[in-house]
Amino acid sequence: MRTTYLAALAATAAMPAFAQDRESGTAVSRTVGYPDASIDGAAALDRQGDIVVTALKREQEIQDVPASVSVLSDDLLRNLNATDFSRVADAVPGVAFATTGPGNSQYIIRGIGGVGFVQSPTTGVYLDETPLQTRALRGFSQPDPQLFDVARIEVLRGPQGVLFGSSSMGGLVRIVTNQPDASKAAARAEGSVATVRDGGMSWDTKGMLNLPIVTDTLALRITGSVVRQGGWIDDLRPTTGNLTENAGTGTVREDVNWTRTGTVRGALRWTPTSNLAITPSFVWQNAFSNADRPHSDVTFGKRARVKARYRDTFARDRFVIGSLLVENSFDALGGLSLISNSSYLDRNSRLSFDVTAFDSPIVEESVGPGPGGRLFPTALRDFGRTRQFTQEVRAVSNGSGPLQYVVGGVYRDLHQRSGRTITVSDLFGIAAPAPLGASTPPTIQDTAVRFAESELAAFAELTYAIAPRVKVAAGARAFSYRQREASRRYGVGGAAGGGLAYDYDERNREKGATPRFTLSYDASRAATLYASYSQGFRTGGVNAPITDDICSPAERQASGIPDVPPPYNSDRTDNFELGAKTSLWGGRLRINGAAFAINWKDYQQAYQGACGINNATTISFTVNAGRVRSRGGELEVVATPIDGLELHAGGSFTDATYRNDVPSLLLAAGSRVLDVPRWAWNTRGSYDVALGPDLRASLFAAARHVGASNSGFGEGEVLPRPAYTLVDATAGLRTANGLGIDLFVTNLFDAVPVFGQEFTTSPGNTTATSNFSYLVGPPRTIGLRLSAGF
Repeated sequence: MRTTYLAALAATAAMPAFAQDRESGTAVSRTVGYPDASIDGAAALDRQGDIVVTALKREQEIQDVPASVSVLSDDLLRNLNATDFSRVADAVPGVAFATTGPGNSQYIIRGIGGVGFVQSPTTGVYLDETPLQTRALRGFSQPDPQLFDVARIEVLRGPQGVLFGSSSMGGLVRIVTNQPDASKAAARAEGSVATVRDGGMSWDTKGMLNLPIVTDTLALRITGSVVRQGGWIDDLRPTTGNLTENAGTGTVREDVNWTRTGTVRGALRWTPTSNLAITPSFVWQNAFSNADRPHSDVTFGKRARVKARYRDTFARDRFVIGSLLVENSFDALGGLSLISNSSYLDRNSRLSFDVTAFDSPIVEESVGPGPGGRLFPTALRDFGRTRQFTQEVRAVSNGSGPLQYVVGGVYRDLHQRSGRTITVSDLFGIAAPAPLGASTPPTIQDTAVRFAESELAAFAELTYAIAPRVKVAAGARAFSYRQREASRRYGVGGAAGGGLAYDYDERNREKGATPRFTLSYDASRAATLYASYSQGFRTGGVNAPITDDICSPAERQASGIPDVPPPYNSDRTDNFELGAKTSLWGGRLRINGAAFAINWKDYQQAYQGACGINNATTISFTVNAGRVRSRGGELEVVATPIDGLELHAGGSFTDATYRNDVPSLLLAAGSRVLDVPRWAWNTRGSYDVALGPDLRASLFAAARHVGASNSGFGEGEVLPRPAYTLVDATAGLRTANGLGIDLFVTNLFDAVPVFGQEFTTSPGNTTATSNFSYLVGPPRTIGLRLSAGF
């Protein structure tokens, strides 16, 4: 049964607004609340073995509805050794993945994704009912929660603007955690140790305790983990512009990009009556990386996994989530559930980046050349604080009539403070004149930004069975946003130097509506066909001025850079989709597919340019660049030919192209959208067999391939991003009393996956074969995991 569940959870399917008995054609309710306490592991299956999901804000059987969705189970995540979704995003058909480092992952669904440092997400990410995506800060997008003790991950492809609002214009990722169970005590513990090829040691320890306080009424569930990922990037520490010099240190700093993440999650579920459930919960997570990026400088080759930096770097991402979920069911109106969720997200992010190769010439303008040809080490530090309160109330039908509905309202209040400072770490005893020397430490740039956004929205989706096997659904979201952004920036010397570059305060408002329509037909007990139209959107914003100390008027004119970049408007996606899903041989074979056509209008693009000394200063602001057209489809096949054996295969084709010239990226109309491969596929299989009355063995293997694309992190240059294939395997033993041991390997053939590229070396100040760095994934990792539970 356990392995059957694993295979079923791997299926892609469509999800209707309500479940339906296929033989009689009558609507059947399965919704009693959201999320329900019974949805925990294998309990997510109904009596026929179908999977119950809640991605569309109500419990539904995954094979019954018209929307393309994939589900990843807890067992699958453990077999893939996935600590967060970024480790397995490319295992989901139609999902591409790009990153510039910890806390700044971008998930691109069906070719819809942002490029640049400050683009807000195009894919929504939820932890249970809490939205994690916000307006992106420089260097950080949404956080990546740890995945221990989750029931499943649901990935919806296509715009989800009606139910989930802004920044879900490509699709949605929803992480569903296990809820407290008041019927029985349970515990689970895991620990693993692994070695990274040419790198350090990785290890983790994880635990879960489910404790009934009052039987069938009150329960507490606590989860905690500490995960350390061993580093695999060596840091060459030059002192001059010659990258191969290592004078003054004597050794290369090895495996510097190790990360450590601690997580605590807790929930208390109280069900005083059979119709009422109250669940307060919290999450705390603190992630630290000893390097800002997993860089491998192109000068030394991506497989060398070596970078040259003049000072230490780091990245820290910490967040706290508190939420209160109240679910109450009523017999009124044929049966409904009234659900309220209040959530608060508080996130702190820090990033230190080495910019010596770019900004040492600015210091030299004030103090002259460094002794012995040394470059003056300079550090760029970004910080960000995000606080977001979200309140949602909705009514969900759970009756058996032909009309089903989800109706609700949302209030969201977002406040962000962010900033950037660039300081000189060492002047080698040289006294700096004003204005550079006016501040301590000497400051090259100091920027602070305050941003606030409030949202009011109402949404509704109604589904009506116009015939026993035909359903129509219509939904819409009406929204209103208010934004305010204030920013000030000082140049060389900071505030003490008196070089105020700009100080502005801008406001922005926006309102509109987003629709969705669906028609579905249950052709037989084993097949459903559907057609849908859906829309997604992302809010606009304002840009900071370009000042003379960054880029002179003559340089701006020569480069076509405006003095004051204009505000940018919201962008929108229109998705047309045809899908089919089948369940054959009593559910042993499932084939699900969808074809789509998306038009992305007024897409937000980071304009990238450079000016200043040696063109070392990057100019970036957001523009509405035109239109993107994306066409393609996804297919997944899941088979359980014999008990214990499960096979899965999935693939996607995405042809996403710019419909107009993109001058800032030197791209002509018809060029492929950045970081979107045309082809991607994945396969996996597992076999579970009894070795005796109290012992079972399991084997698991998976491969995923991501095709070639172009990288958009070159800051003005489009660079090739090569294809890669990753292979993982796990072999394990389990006893009847809950003890287990697994031997696992990830990236079996030691491929070098490239998740992006960055311009990290100045061509005018350093010697390098290439001025770019790859952002690479971990090498082959072999480990052992022990587990126990009851």
